[in-house]
Amino acid sequence: MDDRLLEPLKYYETQGRQEHRDNVEAYFNDLSQKSGVDIDANKETMNKWRAEQERIKDLAKALRKFKIFRALFIVGIVIGAIMTLASFGIFGDSAESGALLLILGAGAIVACSIALVKKVNPQIKNADALLQEHKLKAQNLENEGWEQMIPLNNLFGDYDVFRLVEKTLPDFKFEENFSKAQEKLFVDKYDFYDMQTEDSSMLDTVSGQYAGNPFVFGRRIVHRMGTHTYHGSLVITWTETYRDSNGDLRTRHRSQTLHASVVKPKPFYHTNTFLAYGNQAAPNLTFSRESNHVEDLSEKALERKIKRGERQLQKQAAKALKAGGNFQEMANSEFDVLFGATDRDNEVEFRLMYTPLAQRSVVALLKDSKNYGDDFNLYKYGKCNIVMSDHGQNWKMNIFASDYKHFDYEEIRSRFLNYNENYFKSIFFDFAPLFSVPAYLEEPCKSLEDEPTYNTNYTYYEHEVMSNAMGYERFVHEDSCTEAILKTQALTVAGERDIIAVTANSYTEIERIDYIPVRGGDGNYHNVPVPWIEYIPLTKTSCVCIGSISNPVSDAMVCYHGMSAGFSNV
Repeated sequence: MDDRLLEPLKYYETQGRQEHRDNVEAYFNDLSQKSGVDIDANKETMNKWRAEQERIKDLAKALRKFKIFRALFIVGIVIGAIMTLASFGIFGDSAESGALLLILGAGAIVACSIALVKKVNPQIKNADALLQEHKLKAQNLENEGWEQMIPLNNLFGDYDVFRLVEKTLPDFKFEENFSKAQEKLFVDKYDFYDMQTEDSSMLDTVSGQYAGNPFVFGRRIVHRMGTHTYHGSLVITWTETYRDSNGDLRTRHRSQTLHASVVKPKPFYHTNTFLAYGNQAAPNLTFSRESNHVEDLSEKALERKIKRGERQLQKQAAKALKAGGNFQEMANSEFDVLFGATDRDNEVEFRLMYTPLAQRSVVALLKDSKNYGDDFNLYKYGKCNIVMSDHGQNWKMNIFASDYKHFDYEEIRSRFLNYNENYFKSIFFDFAPLFSVPAYLEEPCKSLEDEPTYNTNYTYYEHEVMSNAMGYERFVHEDSCTEAILKTQALTVAGERDIIAVTANSYTEIERIDYIPVRGGDGNYHNVPVPWIEYIPLTKTSCVCIGSISNPVSDAMVCYHGMSAGFSNV
């Protein structure tokens, strides 16, 4: 086990980030050398391509300018025509004025027509021809670049990003998908806290082991039924009688816009990314802590927060003592306030986890304004830890060979370095609160000794991932107007393939109008129409076959996570 990770922020800043960058660069340089691509030749091609792109920009700009001139001259011709026609109308009143207007109008038509035909249109035609010529040259150079980079592009693999993280942090071992064996180990030995519900569907997973203990990153789409406020309006008019300043009776018309609103149910959808990590340390402890972004606070604001928090912790400890509870504030009040796990239910195991070193490491993470800081929620349910970070919500969870490919060598290199460095950073700081716990570096429990048999080849996590990879649009009811939550159920196993039922839950929309009585300035109530949308649930179930890429489904619509999937006739 790597003891350097007990101070994760220090390790990342002084060693980890640079070590990973060096490993990524070395790996890329090795691929580049193996590919035998001519870097200088590609550089020359790209210089020509960029020159063509600049020429295209200049020509496009010139073409836009000429088209503006054309529009102006056409307007001039139209104005000249109007002046000419108007001149005939005023000849009878003033021959002199009519003649002058006729001369000006005819002159404008002639001058603009000559400029349009002789100057502007030829310029437009010439600029457009040059533009198409240089676009063709740029396309040919791009094609040449693709040809030059084929040997390098073909060497990238979908799991390069995993191998590179394993190179920098050997205690990590990634799997191609969340396997049945890993799921069973997680459930049987680590109190796996399943984040899935009937209102969510798994979009993606990344799984493996850290220090011999299982983990899985999951990204899911979550549905919730909330409310939406709809607004409507109605214009009313009336006539009122009043006395003017002389005491005379008069009438006047009045108008008013009446407003009304209604609140109705509406479905909402959002994505959510989490890390689940199993570890047998402190197995009887449950607690939660949520992000407060203390890294954004000034020193004075942070001091005030800690002082207020100390008083609250003292009150909570006193209250727990009277009630026979076991909550006790920590000696390190800065950690206790900033970490905030005040709902912990086992003080002995909490202190087993958060030794003085762990407390210092966690506080350093929370106060760090250079990286992500206090952007994570942490929930511990017995042997299962759930981390949900702000940065993880935007993390590109799966990076494939196609993400690196390009026709420009320097762009390929930049993509490869950036993708892998960002991937490492996101994973590292999701694990950082767990790295800080010394007890989590102890020997893990062993995997199941007997080779178990499973009722399916793949987990239901992967069933949902593959179904979503096919696109929910393939599964929803034909009247659906919203996104869908796909839920799966295993039907049968056909050798190395799973036959599953995929149920798409969505909604159709029906336009409704409520009439809300509102009192107007005329003293009467008026029914204000408020249009709103009623969402009616829809379900549709389809059969899908999931198999491995090595033994693909014959009519596979998607290949992903080392698997293939397509509709089944079963």
